Amino acid sequence: MKYIRFLPAIIWMLFIFYLSSVPTSGIGPSGFWRFIFFKSLHLIEYAILFLLLRFAGISNKYSLLVSYIYAVSDEAHQYFVVGRSGMFRDTLFDFTGAFLAYIFLLLTSVRSKSKII
Repeated sequence: MKYIRFLPAIIWMLFIFYLSSVPTSGIGPSGFWRFIFFKSLHLIEYAILFLLLRFAGISNKYSLLVSYIYAVSDEAHQYFVVGRSGMFRDTLFDFTGAFLAYIFLLLTSVRSKSKII
């Protein structure tokens, strides 16, 4: 029964896979703002993935590792999708999103343990 906690992370990974299968031409703004828009999505997607992996009971270290391995596999997948391109740089944005979620958890756990309100 404890494996049911992995279900949200697996569903989220499938959702990321689906999004990676859709060409992005014509979506979002153009130029600099397009870059910001799509890189923000990378940060958010992988922050959520990290949190869902933690919810499943995986340690911080392994949640970061699994998030990054999935990011690499996702970029490899995009390499074969028409209208998409797999880029190493995007894996760094993905890892940054997961790492920011890790920092968020650290900060909230420290704050909840302190007596400062």
